[in-house]
Order: sequence, then structure tokens, then C-alpha cells
Amino acid sequence: MAPKNRGGDGGSDRAAAVESVLGSFRMEGLEPDAETATLLAAYASGSLTLDEFGAAIERHVAKLGSAFTADGAA
Repeated sequence: MAPKNRGGDGGSDRAAAVESVLGSFRMEGLEPDAETATLLAAYASGSLTLDEFGAAIERHVAKLGSAFTADGAA
């Protein structure tokens, strides 16, 4: 799939942004879950625009929140 580098951000900017996010996770002793990692990689490669990435992350977080409260842990 061709990159969707819309909005003026190039591939290297995307990769640097993703590495920064991953670095922040790791500084806290965390690693992203598999879906988050997949979405970050898709954004870095240009397969997702920033808007598409944001919407996908919001759906993923909402799904995680639903699972958390469904388990009665909240």
C-alpha cells in the first residue's frame, strides 16, 4: 500500500514520533500491547494518516476500557 503522507509529515518524521512514543513507554517500564504496536507501525510506515491513527487508537482504548469494566475490575 502506498504511504498516505498527507498533512506535510514525512516518513522520517513519523518514525521519529513513533520512536519517541515508544521511548516514553519504556521510560515508564511499559511496552505497548500488540494492537497499539501494530497501529504505531502503520502510522510510521504511512499506511495511516494522523487522523486515521487517532481514530483507531481511540477505538482501541474504548475497547480496552469496556473489557476492563466488564471484568468488574474498575
